[in-house]
Amino acid sequence: MFSHCIRSGLALFKSAVPVRHICITRTVRRQTVQDVIARLESVTGAQTSFSSPAEDRAALEAILPRSQAELPGRRMADSYDEAYIPLGKDLALREKYINYMGGVRTGRLMEDIDVFAVWLCYKYVKNPKQLPNMPSPFCIVTALVDRMDFTAHNLKPDEDIRLSGKVTYVGTSSLETTVVLEQLDGGHWEPITKAEMVMVARDPLNTGSAVVNPLVADTPEEQEMVKVGKVNKVRRKRMAEQSLFKLPPTQSEVALIHQVFIDTVDHGTFRQRRPENALFMSETKLKNLIICHPENRNVYGKIFGGYLMRQALELAYANAIINCSSGSRPRLTHVDDILFRKPVDVGSLLYLLSRVVYTEGNNLQLCVSAEVVDPRLGTKDLTNVFYFTFTTKEPVKPILPQTYHEMMMYLDGRRHYQALMGEKKFYGQADTEADAHSGM
Repeated sequence: MFSHCIRSGLALFKSAVPVRHICITRTVRRQTVQDVIARLESVTGAQTSFSSPAEDRAALEAILPRSQAELPGRRMADSYDEAYIPLGKDLALREKYINYMGGVRTGRLMEDIDVFAVWLCYKYVKNPKQLPNMPSPFCIVTALVDRMDFTAHNLKPDEDIRLSGKVTYVGTSSLETTVVLEQLDGGHWEPITKAEMVMVARDPLNTGSAVVNPLVADTPEEQEMVKVGKVNKVRRKRMAEQSLFKLPPTQSEVALIHQVFIDTVDHGTFRQRRPENALFMSETKLKNLIICHPENRNVYGKIFGGYLMRQALELAYANAIINCSSGSRPRLTHVDDILFRKPVDVGSLLYLLSRVVYTEGNNLQLCVSAEVVDPRLGTKDLTNVFYFTFTTKEPVKPILPQTYHEMMMYLDGRRHYQALMGEKKFYGQADTEADAHSGM
C-alpha cells in the first residue's frame, strides 16, 4: 500500500486529514492535546487499532532523504505551535488529571509535554519527496529529557493549561525542542515549567538514523537559542566523558568516600553501623512491576515514553513520601537527564526500581531505573534511567551508601544535584584545583 502511495500520491488512509499550516501567533486555533495526538496519527500513518494489521513502512525508504543537502532550511517559526488542556470546561478530562490532594498530576503533564515535543519536530521537518497526504518517512522519538524546572506547585484542576514550544536547535539527525507549560490564573498565563528535550529522527522502520532539515536562525534571539543548543550539546558530551563509568572519582570525592566509611564503621570492631537519624541507601528502595498494555503504545507501536516517565515519577514520589519526615509532603522541583536507551515493546514486563541516592538539607535526589524483564531467560535489560529532585518543608535524613556500587550512585546523585542547584556549572565539575588535574 505504501509503494502505491509513493507512485500515485494518493492517501493511504481514508480517515487521514491533511496537516494544515498553523499560523505562528498567539491567536492560533485552540487545539487540544488530543487534537495533537490525532494529527500525529495522521502524519505518521499510525495504526489506529491494535487489533488491525500494521502497515508496511518499508516502501517509505524510497523517499527518505540521504543528506541535509537534499532538504530546505527551516526556521523556528515553522515548528512553533500551541496546545491546550481544557480543564476549565471538560469535567471528564479533569477527573483524569486531578490528584488525591486536589491538584494536578505532574505525571500526566509530562506525558503531554512528550507527545507535544514530538509533534513540534514533525511540524519542523519538510521533505520535498513526500507528496500531500503521504505518511512521513521519519520516525521521531524521544532520546533525552535534558531538564525540567518546576516553578509552580499549586496547580488548579479547574483551570486550562497551555503548552507552547518550538524546535530551537538541530544537528544532523537530532532536534532539541523547548516546551513551555503555563496555567490560566486570574486571566493571566502563569509559568509552570520549561522543558528541554532532545528528539532524534529515525528511518521508517526505526532501525537507523535519518537526516533532518538544517535550522536557519534569523533574529538575534534565535541565534542566541542556537548558541544555547550548542552549549547544551557540549555539556552533554562532557557529562558522558566524565561519567563514573569512565573515570574514577576525583580526589575530593575519594575523601568523601573515606568520610562515609568513618561515619558508618565501629572503630573497634570494624563492623558497619548506621548513625542515628540517617538511612542506608539500601533501605530506600521501592519497586514496581508493570505489564505494558497496548493502550499505552505510541504511534510506532512501542510503549509511549511519556507513560514511562509518569510511571517512574509516581514511583519516585511515593518513595520520597516514605523517606520524608512524618507529615511532610515532597514537591517535585527538577527533572534531569532522563535517558531513553531502548524502546519498550507492548507486552513487556517493565521492572522499575527507585532509590534515594542523595539528600542535602530539605532536598532529596532520586534515581529510577527501568528494565525489561524476560521471565523465560530470567534477564533484565536496562531501557531508561530517570532523575528527580524533590524538596520538603522539613530537613530530610542523610543517605549513606554501604557498598562501593552504592557509593558511585551516591556520587552520581550528588553531581546531578549540585549541577541542578547551581552549585556547579556542570555535572562532574572539579571541586578543587587538584581535582581538575586528577583525570577529570
